[in-house]
Amino acid sequence: MSQELLTRSSCPDYRLRPRALPVAMSRCLALCSALVLGCGGSGGGGGSGTGGSHPSASGGQTGSGGATASGGNTGAISSGGTVVTGGSVSTGVSTGGVAGSGGNTSTGGKSGTGGNTSTGGAPSTGGKAGSGGMVSTGGASETGGATGTGGSNSTGGSLGSGGATSKDGGLGSGGSTAGGAGAGGNSAGGSSGSRLDGGSGSSGPSAGCGKTPTLKNSPTQNTISGSRQFIIHWPTDYNNNTPYRLIFNLHGAGGSDTETSGNNYGLWSLSNGSTIFVSLSAAGGYWDGTTDTTYASDVLKAVEADLCIDTTRIMLEGFSQGAAMARVLACSFPGVFRAIVAHSAGGVNMPSTCQPIPYLGSLGLSDVAGNSQATQTDPFAKWNGCTIENLPTSSTGSHVCTNYKGCPAADPVIWCSFDGPHTPSPTDAGKSTSWMPSVVWPFMSQF
Repeated sequence: MSQELLTRSSCPDYRLRPRALPVAMSRCLALCSALVLGCGGSGGGGGSGTGGSHPSASGGQTGSGGATASGGNTGAISSGGTVVTGGSVSTGVSTGGVAGSGGNTSTGGKSGTGGNTSTGGAPSTGGKAGSGGMVSTGGASETGGATGTGGSNSTGGSLGSGGATSKDGGLGSGGSTAGGAGAGGNSAGGSSGSRLDGGSGSSGPSAGCGKTPTLKNSPTQNTISGSRQFIIHWPTDYNNNTPYRLIFNLHGAGGSDTETSGNNYGLWSLSNGSTIFVSLSAAGGYWDGTTDTTYASDVLKAVEADLCIDTTRIMLEGFSQGAAMARVLACSFPGVFRAIVAHSAGGVNMPSTCQPIPYLGSLGLSDVAGNSQATQTDPFAKWNGCTIENLPTSSTGSHVCTNYKGCPAADPVIWCSFDGPHTPSPTDAGKSTSWMPSVVWPFMSQF
C-alpha cells in the first residue's frame, strides 16, 4: 500500500470529534508500527505538532517532523524545514514549524544565516523584529549597516567619528575640514575647529602628516590670499610622517620674507634638519597689528594642512617691528605658539595682556632711546609669574643673558643685553660671527 493511500484510508482525520480521536489514533498507530512507516507521512508528531492544531503553537502545523520533516513523504526536504539546508534562501523555515518555536523567520529562517540582511530572521531571533533582523547586526542600520558602525551616521560615517563635522573640523572628530566628510576627507584644519580661530583643535601631528607637499620649498615663494607671500624652508630629507618643530620668522620694518629665509636668523644650520621655518612677509614691508594676524593665521593653516608639523612646537622669532608683531601673534592666539624670541621689539603696540609663554628678549645698548628691559621683557615676565627685578646689562664689547627668577619651569623668560646697535645678529668685540643663534637655539629646542 502506498504511503499516500495508507494516510488517506487508515489514519484518522484531524477533524474527528474529540472523544473518538484517541481510539482512532491508537488504531492508526498500531497499523503504522506494523508497516514501519511514519503515520501521516509527515513525521513523528502528527498533523499539527506537539501542543495542538494552533498554527503558532510550539511545533505548529509543521512541528518537529512536520509536513516535510525527517522521515516524511519525500525525505528530500531537511529536518522540519521547507527548504533543504543550504537551499535557495537558508536553513529551513524554522526548527519545528511554520510558526512554532523559532517562527517564520527564526534562526535559519527566510533571511537567516546567509539570508537577506542578518543572522537570523528578517528582523529577530525567532521572530519578526528581534536580533539579527533588518535593522540588527549586519542589518540596514546597525553595526555595519546604513547607520551603524561604518554607516552613514556612525564611526567613519557622515556624522560620527571622522564625520562631516569632526575633530579639527566644525563640530566633531575629523570634521569636514580636517579630514573631510569622513576621516581623511576634504581639507586640512577646518576653520571652526582650528586653534587659530578659537576652536578646540587638537595638539599633535598636523593634518599634513602623510601627505606629499604641494607647497614650494625655499627659495620659491608661496602665495596666499591672492597676493600675500611667504617662504617655507624644510629639510632636504623631509619625512612626511615625522612631525617637525615649526618656527615663524618675521622681518624688520621695510623688509620681506627673503630677508630671513636664507639662514633663518642663524638657526637653520643649528637645527640639523629637525625644524621647518616659515618666513612671513608684511604687505609693503610694514606690519599691521590688526590685519596681519589674519594673514599669519592663514599661512599657518596652509602649512599645517600641507606639511607634517608638531602643533605643540610652533614658535616665533622676529626683529624690530617683526619682533613686536610676533608678540601680537602669540597673545592674539593663546595656546597656538610655544615660545617667542624678540630682538629689539618696537613699532607695533605691546599687547595689554597675554597668557604665559616662554620669552627671550634682546636689546643693544646703543639702540633706540627709551628701550630697555622694562619695555622688552618685563611685561612677559609679569604675565608668566616671574620675579621682576633689575637684571645685568652688558659690559663694553660683550653681552650678557640672564634668566628671570621665580618663573614656572614651563615658561622661562630671558633678558639678553649686548653692546651693539639695532640688530638681531650682534657680535662681541673681535668676533666675526654672532653669538645670538647659540643662545636662541637652546632656548627654542628645549620645547
